[in-house]
Amino acid sequence: MAATIYVAENWRAAPENPPERTVWLNDTGCYWHLYRYFEGAKVQRTEELIDLYGGAEIDGYELDRLEYQLIAARDDAGHKPNEWKVLTGWHGSPARENEIWGVVKKTELLEIISKMIWLIDFARESKLKLIVSGD
Repeated sequence: MAATIYVAENWRAAPENPPERTVWLNDTGCYWHLYRYFEGAKVQRTEELIDLYGGAEIDGYELDRLEYQLIAARDDAGHKPNEWKVLTGWHGSPARENEIWGVVKKTELLEIISKMIWLIDFARESKLKLIVSGD
């Protein structure tokens, strides 16, 4: 499970951003910590905005909302310790004894957020879209 996030004209087009600015999100604590912020940026969608399995083209107002949510996530991370745990899923039924926890490393999270904000700015300046391509 992973999603690649880059800037392009549409999901069929090649990435326009430098390769080192592409963001790869895996099924880790960082993704699940950011998940609520991604969902907060949605504008009446039936699917997840940034999904490890699906895809999306993000532009316009939704791009603005995503940037706002990422800034909030960055501010929130500033008040956290160097590492913390987040719930990433369950083994079997959702019961306390079946919870799966993942570690969030502050430096890794802040790097992801920084790259995503850069991609958003690049997409706006280039009049392109932020593309999410999950596997």
